[in-house]
Formats: sequence, structure tokens, C-alpha cells
Amino acid sequence: MPFVQKIFSILLIVSGLLAMDAESITGQVRDGKTGEPMANVNIFIGNDGLGTTTDENGHFSLSGLTAGENVIEFSHIGYSTHYETAKIPFSGTLQVKLMRALIQMDAMVVTGTRTERYLKDTPVTTQVIKGEKLTDSGAADLSQLLQESNGVNVVANQFGTGVELNGFDSDHILILVDGMKMVGRVNGQLDIAQIPVDQIDRIEIVKGATSALYGSEAMGGVINILTKNPETPMTIHSENTLGAFGRQDHTLSFSKMDGDWFWVLSGGLRQYGGYDLDESTVWEDGSQYEKRNVHLKISRKIGTYIDLRMDGRYFDENQSLISSHVFRDKIRNDRSSIRTQLKYRQDKWALNGSIEHSDYSHLFDRVVVKSGNILKGSLTDNRLTSSNLNFSREGEMHKFIGGLGIDQEGIVSDRVHGGERKSDLVNLFLQDEIHISSKWIVLSGLRLDRHSIYGRQFSPKISIMYKPEMISRIRLAYGEGFRAPSFKELFLDYSNISVGYHIVGNGELKPESSQNVSLDIERWHTGKYHARINLFWNEISGLIDYKYLGLIDGQSTYHSINLTAVRTRGVELDFTYFIMDNLETWVGYSLLDTWDKENNRKLSLKAKHKVQAGLRYEFLNGVKLNLRLQHLSERINWETDLTEQTVKHIILPYTTLNAHVTIPLPWGLQAFAGGKNLTNQVDKVWGPMPGREWYGGIRFDFTNKQ
Repeated sequence: MPFVQKIFSILLIVSGLLAMDAESITGQVRDGKTGEPMANVNIFIGNDGLGTTTDENGHFSLSGLTAGENVIEFSHIGYSTHYETAKIPFSGTLQVKLMRALIQMDAMVVTGTRTERYLKDTPVTTQVIKGEKLTDSGAADLSQLLQESNGVNVVANQFGTGVELNGFDSDHILILVDGMKMVGRVNGQLDIAQIPVDQIDRIEIVKGATSALYGSEAMGGVINILTKNPETPMTIHSENTLGAFGRQDHTLSFSKMDGDWFWVLSGGLRQYGGYDLDESTVWEDGSQYEKRNVHLKISRKIGTYIDLRMDGRYFDENQSLISSHVFRDKIRNDRSSIRTQLKYRQDKWALNGSIEHSDYSHLFDRVVVKSGNILKGSLTDNRLTSSNLNFSREGEMHKFIGGLGIDQEGIVSDRVHGGERKSDLVNLFLQDEIHISSKWIVLSGLRLDRHSIYGRQFSPKISIMYKPEMISRIRLAYGEGFRAPSFKELFLDYSNISVGYHIVGNGELKPESSQNVSLDIERWHTGKYHARINLFWNEISGLIDYKYLGLIDGQSTYHSINLTAVRTRGVELDFTYFIMDNLETWVGYSLLDTWDKENNRKLSLKAKHKVQAGLRYEFLNGVKLNLRLQHLSERINWETDLTEQTVKHIILPYTTLNAHVTIPLPWGLQAFAGGKNLTNQVDKVWGPMPGREWYGGIRFDFTNKQ
């Protein structure tokens, strides 16, 4: 017993000494600029593995700390991580100030992996446009915004405004809105100008083959437009703009949060008067248009684990353009979509089911100006129904995601042989994100598409991310992509008597395929700069084109065929630097090299060099000034003349400068004004570029935070 008593006494003494060393610390965290207390700040002490969060007044308390010098980490989304060294025991209250992150590397992204990841931690290279870069750009729609993004090329013609990435044409780029595929391509082009900027929360751009997750059309990359969700009990937002060439933009949106419910209702009207660069000719260069859109999004949390979401969209557009001495072209586009989505989350598992349906109608009429008679009308109706069931599991080392999808698509068109065609697609994909260590992540994925027309298609991808340090990333990726032939390429049977040509589809077409390798290196300081270099290489085979068959029954006849092989490669450089907290500057440069192996020449309309630069300054009175410059080098266009000879056209380089200023006013109002193409660059042949354009408007933002 004496021995046991001695052991017990020793244990009491040791525990007493340890208790004396166990100390506590209290403090408060504030916003470094406004001085306001910050709630929900994450606080972590690595030495002891202890953590906590601040309360609504910014206060925190940590106990059980070991005496001595400790490094305390303070982090919050949207703020730079702060490290404070404190010697324990600590007398008094620790006062900490967090500075807003000028470089937003903690933004959530979903497109590259189809799961939520911090931008800095996603193993797939992703470019994000959000926040003030959206509102301060002066852009009326998505096309104008993307035009000034590095490595992105926007093309416009009578069928709409499309986007190109890494040398891929717009029909190789998948466009999503809140993860939902947009339908309604006209001549391979999807009109992105229909999406107003004021409804967008952020834009995520993933370049390179992403068919392993998204299938066809993602051969060259994915652009996902994420719309706004309510963050306060009630918000009312409106914006009204007037500008040159009869421009009018009017938008209005409401959002409300009520318990487990939230909803957003928004709508807009945009009008443009068109333009004519050469009054000596009858025809016009830029279309008149009127565009209307409505969007309703509803979400509800059901219990602890289930989220229900429903959203619907409607868009219609009327365009008019005098295209020759004889004809006026009239175009009407109508698009509607609806989706119901159910998410179940518990612990490390998530299950996501959705049903989507989209309808698109495109009417093209060519009207004789003098008589008003329709020479030839063309109506196309496109519909798509998608059912998807996805799962994900977040483990310590493996993060799995997989899913099954069924797409049913149909087209009714007088340009398609038989007038109507249908297809079915079943897809299955699986992806594993392996966290090998704190520095290495390997992501691998595979998708199988089984199509009722073109058969099976496998799409693999692997991406490796290395973290040399906390503020730098190296990503190396290889992927294979494909684009399925469209209904028109497969079944088109159309004659244009007025021009004298006949196009015949090919039901034996195979999907285009590509191989993509990319290397991305980036480094940042959240309070000062961000730098990135991206190198890419694409090999494309089976590119679908139209082959001239000669004169048949007096008409020049063309046949769709898997004909060409193409290579694109290049490098993109981006650098953003905050000279001061209120003065940001950025510059981007992209080098693109393309080659058509079939014809031994460069691809048409691809600029080799593109330079982007900009500056944003906020004055002490809250006035914001935004200047943006773009330079595009010369382009080449190859055309076949009436004698079937190839003619080379050189399109001269040009430089444009845009400016935008925002002025804060009382009662939630903002005034803004700006100028586009201040260099007055005009190209009558290869535009459309209307020259210098001025605009101004009023923005109203009411937020009820109670």
C-alpha cells in the first residue's frame, strides 16, 4: 500500500504541473478596413491541434494551451489568412485585424470537378470572373465580358455571338448555366449574348478537353455561368442603361429568404438599333434586336439533409438586318428551360438527382424589301430532356464522384432529311480525386457515352496537382475529348435556290476526337498579386467539314465528312498586381499557333497574338474607374471563289480601349457611364465593329439585412 500511495501522489503532482502549464487565451477579431467585429472566423493552433470560431461580436477563447510560444492561424473566406505569434501565458486580450483578400483564391468553384472546391485547391485549372470585375466592366451581356478575358476569343455573326478557347471553335465549347446545358446552336454557334451580366454571380472557365465529365461539346473546354443566390432576407436590384446606336438595357430582380425557403425572380429587356458602316450601300452591318428574358429560381431545405431546387428560364429575341439590295433577314429565337433538382447529404455522402427539359425554336425568314414577300423561311425546333443521378463521397484520401445520365434529344426542321430526327444517349462516369499527401493530388476520370446514332465513346482524363508551397500550384493534365456530329451534319438536306448550292448530310459521320495536354503554373499573394502561365497542346482528328462534290443538277453540292486533322498549341500569361489596395492593374498575353494538316495552312480567323491590359482605381469618395485595352494581331481568312480557287485574305490587327466609371449616390443608387472602342476601330468587311460607343445609366440596389 505505501508503494501504491507513492505512485498515486506522483501522478497527482504531475497532473498538477500539467494543469499549471495548460493556459488559455482570449481575443477579438475585426475587419482591418472597417473595424467591424467579424463572426465565424476560424482559429487554429497547430502546436496543440486546437481550434474554435469567433462569436457574433468577434470574440473567441481558447483553453488547454501549452505554455510557450504558439502560432495562431486566423482565416475567413474573402480575407487573407493571418498568423499571430503569441507567448503563452498571455495577459490581456489579443486584438487581431483581418484584411480583405484582394486576390480571391478561397472562392468556391464546381465546374472542373463537379464538386465544390476552393479555387486554390481544385486540381483542374479554372479561371474565375466574379465580383467587381462583373459590375465594373460596363458589359451588357456575357459576350462583351468574355471578350476581354485572356485566352478567350469572341466571334460574332448573323447567327449570334460565340466563344472560342485554345483555338477551338465555338461548337467545341460547352456552355452551362448553373450546370445546365444550353441548347439551340445555329450553324454550330450558341448565342451567349443572350445572358445579361447583372444576373451572374461568377463565371468559371475550364480550358482543354473535359469530356470525361461532360461528354460531347466539352472537347475544347467548358464555360459555366453561375447565377446569383440571395444572401440577405430581401434584395431588390434594377439597372437601366441608354447608349449609342439605340441601345437600351433594363433589368429588374427580386430575391427573398424566408426560413428554409429562398427565391429569385429576375427579368430584362434589351434593345439595339443596329448600325450601318457604309451609307453608300443599301445593306446594314449590325442587326437590330430586341431581347427579353425571365428567370425564376426557388430553393427549399427539407429537414436536415435534403435540399430541393427548381428553376425555370425563358428567353426570346427578334433580329432584323438588311443583308443585300433585295432582302431583309428576320430571325426569331425562343428558348425555355426548366429543372428540378434534389440533393441529399449526410456525413461524407451526397446524392444528387435532377430532371431537365429545354426547348429552342429558331425561325429564319428572308423577306423581299420592296414587296414584303417571304422568299424562303426556315424553322428549327430543338428539344432536350436530361435525367441525371450523381453521387459523391468525401474521404480522407479519396474523393469519389460518379453518375448516370440519360439524354433524349430531338429536332424538327425543314433543313433535315425527313423533317424530324431523334436520338438517345446514356452516359456513365466515375472520377477519383486522390490526396496522396499534403502536397500531391491526382485526379483521374473516365466517361462512357453510348449514343443511338454514333455508338460508343470513351473519354479519359488525368490531372496532377503539386503544391510547392501554400501560395503556389503546378497542374499537369492529359485528357481526351470528343464532339458528336449534330443533327444537321448527319441529316441535312437543304437547297438554297437563290444562291445556288445544295448541302447533303452524312449519316455515317463519326465524332470528332481530340487529345489535350496542358501545364499550368500559378503563384499568388492574396494581398498583392496573382501570376499564371499556361501551356497547352491539342491534336484534333476527324474534324467535320463540308466537301465539295461538284455541280449536280445545276447546283454546287457539298457533303459533310470527317475530313481534316488540326493541331493547336500555345501559351497564356496572366499577371494581376495591386499597386495599392484601391489600385489594381492586370496584363495578359496569349500566343496561339494553329495548323490545318489537311490543307497545310493555318486555320482561318485565328489571331496568333492577343494582349489584354487593364486598370481599376477607387477614389476616396467611392468613385471607381475601370480602363481596359485589347490588342489583336492580324488574322488570315481562306475563301474558295467561284472557280474553286483558294483566296487568302489578310485581316489587319487592331487595338481597342474601353472605359467605365461608377459614381455612388444616396439611397442605394449608383450612376455609371462609359465608352466602348474609344480608339474608334472599324472594320467594314470583317467586323462587326460599330465604332465608338457611349453609354450611361442608373443602378439601384436595396438590401434589407434584418
